Amino acid sequence: MSLEARVSSLEDKFETLDDAVHKLITITGETHQIVQETRNEMRERLDLQDRTIALNQKENRNRFDQHDKRFDQHDKRFDQLELLIRQSLSNN
Repeated sequence: MSLEARVSSLEDKFETLDDAVHKLITITGETHQIVQETRNEMRERLDLQDRTIALNQKENRNRFDQHDKRFDQHDKRFDQLELLIRQSLSNN
């Protein structure tokens, strides 16, 4: 193989390799963009989920407080009824 043929072959291989590197750079850039978009989307979803959880916790806390108040009212009422029953039994 002549020197010119070898140089031409190397130039063809270089161009093929150069094209492949440029395509790889393009693909890498596109992949990076997709990763960034996915990361941002996941952050937004997690932020929304965190806000939803915080809101649910606040609502649940209010519900528990209401239930505690009702329980206390029922407990007091039960104590009053128990006292009335004991008093009526001791009077008989």
